[in-house]
Amino acid sequence: MKNNNFTLSDTASIHINILRVFSIQTIAFCHGLENIAAIPLDNPIGVSGFTFLMLISGFLIAYSIIKGKRDKNYDFKRYFLRRFSRIYPVLLIGFIVIIFFDWLNKYKFLENIDIFLINIILLNNSVLGFPYYGFNRHLWFLPLFWYMYLLFGWLLLGLRTTKRNYFLYIIILALFSLIIIIICLGTQTTKKINYIIIWILSAVFLFLMIRLNTYIEKKSLKNNFDEVKRKNQLKKKVKYVSLAISTFLFIMALLRGIYFKFDNPYELVYNLFLTGAVFFLLIISQYTDFIYPKKVKKALNFIASYSFTLFLIHVAVFNFLLKPFDNVIYFIIIYINVNILSFIIAYFTEMKSEKIYHYLLKLFGLETKTQKLSKNGREKVRIY
Repeated sequence: MKNNNFTLSDTASIHINILRVFSIQTIAFCHGLENIAAIPLDNPIGVSGFTFLMLISGFLIAYSIIKGKRDKNYDFKRYFLRRFSRIYPVLLIGFIVIIFFDWLNKYKFLENIDIFLINIILLNNSVLGFPYYGFNRHLWFLPLFWYMYLLFGWLLLGLRTTKRNYFLYIIILALFSLIIIIICLGTQTTKKINYIIIWILSAVFLFLMIRLNTYIEKKSLKNNFDEVKRKNQLKKKVKYVSLAISTFLFIMALLRGIYFKFDNPYELVYNLFLTGAVFFLLIISQYTDFIYPKKVKKALNFIASYSFTLFLIHVAVFNFLLKPFDNVIYFIIIYINVNILSFIIAYFTEMKSEKIYHYLLKLFGLETKTQKLSKNGREKVRIY
């Protein structure tokens, strides 16, 4: 992508954070309600959380790579270390919690250590035949996340990393593609393929947003007499059109869901309508200057800061503490405490991902002068 100077607006960034918080909290809340038999399995609201997670993932991974490529030293090695720093410390500590609560639930670790090891390398629920660990029914989702990260990262950064060695680039690209196929041909095949499509489209949405931004910039430059006024007029038109399209897509998603009685909330067309509607709302956010109170920003950042940890451990805790027909008040107390536990774990893992990333860069001799200056506080540069 030639134009890599695109930056998300503060409003769009906040709305993405809101979507992240909504997704994770909705997934956890609905899983808890399922455990106490208050709602059926595969509730449409809970499933929408997974859909939005894939949307956020594809969109933000593409965005981080585009921003990262501004640094000529940014390659797949640095990209991988950043993803590793974000995922694996939480995964390793989170699995200790999962193992403990599943052990209390009579699931024996030593008898299932092979399943545990496959889950750690995120190849569970693939053609290898190993299921998710214990009773954690949501863990089928994680391998897709991780290997889509790697596949897409290599797709955009592989040639830069191999210094345009096309043979090596294609071999590794084929390897990551093969792993994705192995994952998809295991359990939940249709769901996985649907989510891959949504993930890819979300990355494409970002590129379309960048092209739209470039178009607005060029069009406004044609009228040099009043460039700002022209730009604001174009942004206003874009917002109106985006609102109309988003509303239409939301209605189509709702109608399709009602028509099929929400029997399969993972259905592709329904989720494509939903994803498209949210994307056009993000376009509106990009060109809206709405200032949120600092307390709201802090609250969102706080809840988002332990989102992956909460996603990872909540089912194991719920499975042990929540039984069918438990009191809803009791469930809410447990739900709050799972959030607290997630924050405590994240404080030592998820919230330290940037420090872990810089440590690994230094360990492997990949830290640049710019990153050293940023780390020492002499120059504030955010490296993606």
